[in-house]
Amino acid sequence: MRSRDAAKLERVLGLLGSEHDGERASAALAAHRLVQRLGVSWHDLLMAKPAPVPPLREALDAAESRLRQSQRENADLRRQITLLKRRLEALQPRPMSLDD
Repeated sequence: MRSRDAAKLERVLGLLGSEHDGERASAALAAHRLVQRLGVSWHDLLMAKPAPVPPLREALDAAESRLRQSQRENADLRRQITLLKRRLEALQPRPMSLDD
């Protein structure tokens, strides 16, 4: 189950404790429909093993890789901005001096 679906199901199931009959009924129906849409049974859902958590080293390596990628993209964007500024400056007319 995707984390977005799990979060939605968690919110819906939280409403089963409501003091309002209609809210509890709506929550139960919403949970039932979500499980159907996912194509699983309640038994499958309750017996599912949690997804393995990646080892900390792998997660850290992935985060560092993404950070390096972002830093390269930022440097490229800075270079592009500098180039565009130079082009704009070259297109702007220069004020005339008294010597002209």
